Amino acid sequence: MVEGRTLQAVVLSARLDGQSEKEIVERVVRMAREDLAVEITPVDPAELDGVSLPALLLLTGGTEAAALSMADGLDGPLLVVSHGGRNALPAAMETVAALQARARKVRLVHLSKGSGEQLAQLLRVRDLAHAFRRHHVGLIGGSAPWLVASGLDIGVVEAKLGLRVSELPLREVLARLPACASGVPRGEGLGLDELGRAAAARVLAALEALIAERSLSAISVSCFALLSEGVTACWALAALADRGIPAGCEGDLPALLALIAAEELSGKPGFLANPADIEPATGRGVMAHCTVPLSLTREHRLRTHFESGLGVAIEGQLEPGPYTLARFGGSRLDQGFFAEGAVAPESPGRDDLCRTQVVFAMSPAATERLLAAPLGNHHVLIPGRHSAVLNAFHELFLA
Repeated sequence: MVEGRTLQAVVLSARLDGQSEKEIVERVVRMAREDLAVEITPVDPAELDGVSLPALLLLTGGTEAAALSMADGLDGPLLVVSHGGRNALPAAMETVAALQARARKVRLVHLSKGSGEQLAQLLRVRDLAHAFRRHHVGLIGGSAPWLVASGLDIGVVEAKLGLRVSELPLREVLARLPACASGVPRGEGLGLDELGRAAAARVLAALEALIAERSLSAISVSCFALLSEGVTACWALAALADRGIPAGCEGDLPALLALIAAEELSGKPGFLANPADIEPATGRGVMAHCTVPLSLTREHRLRTHFESGLGVAIEGQLEPGPYTLARFGGSRLDQGFFAEGAVAPESPGRDDLCRTQVVFAMSPAATERLLAAPLGNHHVLIPGRHSAVLNAFHELFLA
């Protein structure tokens, strides 16, 4: 059984007649293993300390008060798990109703042959929440002045997600720019010169040094502020993303959170982009930006940065297939937009948009939601279908 399909749970039971708790637990565990491909591991309450989505397995009726008492000692959202015997489900329903009346975030999971997908989804939510806790995010140079809807209270972000955010001035990058650096980007280019290629390698080296010295695991750079130095971060951000370090543009923290989610959910980087053009009637739109992880592309060539004509940007063609468009929003991260769709194989090739241009199609209803109540500019395309997990994660940990 893989780690992500294991559920640690505190077992609660009342008086039993004719059958021991151990026998019932063994039957429930066996059913979960054989029918749902999930390994339930009974644990002591102390072992749930620090678990992102702790679980209480109600074995019998009469466990409601004990479950509420246990929940009082656990932080954050939780799962209440029942099975189809010994009045466990009625007890779980009563317990969940009481917790919801207290405004506690809780999900009821009833173990049955149809619940495997739901439980697997919640285990992925748990793993995503746990992954966020491991991150030390660096916001370098502040956010771009035009991101007027993307500011977040860092204290709220840290409290809700458990990660650490460090705000660093742009001089931290400039002070680490070497005179020259290896790893100069090579390959087909349009409008590039050797000075621009060398500058791209220098920016990557400076960011790598800062990440190592500050023990950062994800960054967002106010990249337009670098233009006054004659350099851009487009190439560097793509290279970092391909090495498993989520790297975002313009100091956009909500977008960086979506990039972290992309890496954790898909094992691949996300593509952070502007929704540049949309056809509401069809759900088709163009997403564009000047940087894209090369691991997401089927082909690419190097260009200059669209707005400035400087540095090294990337004109890439994303691998077609299913993607999820994601955006965390609201000043307290209490809003979200998550929609599944597909990247089409064509590339618009427009000269009035950023270099990488992607045709993404989602449902007209999703497009209507996107335009009727936008959460901001930057959105992230995540390889694969993840809207159910992202919606559940947002509801339990952020809303």
